[in-house]
Amino acid sequence: MSGLGDTYKTTGAVKNSESEGREHQADILAKRVVTIPLNMQERFDYTGRSDGQPLYVGYGTKGLGVGDEGWLIFKYTYDGSAFMTVKQIAYGTWTGRAALTYE
Repeated sequence: MSGLGDTYKTTGAVKNSESEGREHQADILAKRVVTIPLNMQERFDYTGRSDGQPLYVGYGTKGLGVGDEGWLIFKYTYDGSAFMTVKQIAYGTWTGRAALTYE
C-alpha cells in the first residue's frame, strides 16, 4: 500500500497514487479531497450545450499537446433541467475525448 506522500509517476499522464485514489480513508475517519495541481492546464468543451455547462473538462500537464496521451478528462451528463447527474472519467488525448471510454 502506498504512503500518503507517495505519488504514481508516469510520463505525461495524470494518475493518482493508490492512497490518493481512495475517497474515504477509514483509519482516520476522513473523506479525501484531491485537487488538481497548479502546474496543470485545463480545457473545456461545451459542444451541444447552450446553458453554459461543460460537456468535457480536461487536465494535462503544462506543455502537453492536445493530441498527446496523458489527459485526465471528465465527461458530464445532465438531466433536462441542466442539473449534472453523472460525472465520468477517462485518460487519453484531448482531441480524442469523444471516442474515449468513460467510467
